[in-house]
Amino acid sequence: MNPGDTHPEIRRTVQTYVEGMCQGDREKLRAAMHPKACCIGHFEGGLEWDDREAFIAGVMDEVETPDPAPWYRINSLAVTGDMASVAVEDIWLGMHFDDLLTLLNHDGRWVIVSKVFYLRTG
Repeated sequence: MNPGDTHPEIRRTVQTYVEGMCQGDREKLRAAMHPKACCIGHFEGGLEWDDREAFIAGVMDEVETPDPAPWYRINSLAVTGDMASVAVEDIWLGMHFDDLLTLLNHDGRWVIVSKVFYLRTG
């Protein structure tokens, strides 16, 4: 069983996030991410530590051709109370990433509060 199948609301949030990122859709990203969310990881030789709006702006700058059906896979999903941790593998602009997403069930819905990413090389 895919770990995402046990929690459909979390799976939908992850799908919205991946689609938003790969399709350059700021509204999908805003829907999936809490306003105070952050995105952290090494990219192009430096450390990125962006708030949600800086992350979204970076996505908008880079995505020229939206991917209508982005590839991603939920590799693990763990829930404790109102928090969840999801390991997601995805392809963004031809680059292969591993994302660790932390979600919180806030105001009756699951939202991403942090993202730490790793860009695979080779």
